[in-house]
Amino acid sequence: MTPAARPAPGSPAPSRTDRDAQRWQQAAQLRAEHKRWIIVWLAPENCFRAYRRMPGARRDTALSAATCAEMADLIAQAEQPTRTPPSRTERP
Repeated sequence: MTPAARPAPGSPAPSRTDRDAQRWQQAAQLRAEHKRWIIVWLAPENCFRAYRRMPGARRDTALSAATCAEMADLIAQAEQPTRTPPSRTERP
């Protein structure tokens, strides 16, 4: 939750509906920042989900995170090129 989105001290906590609306807004922001990903907020599971077919992958990549920031980090990690170990040459 961003500092601007936090309730003022002494004010009632946001309702679940308000929190879900915030999460849907955060999912929309993530989609705008990561256009190749399908990102949704799953209210019943209380988590973000992101899906994408990565180049060279046989299956879709699916990520799950409890927070918007965590999802952004997972997407950044998933988009990093994988390093392959150097091939060993056989000695005669």
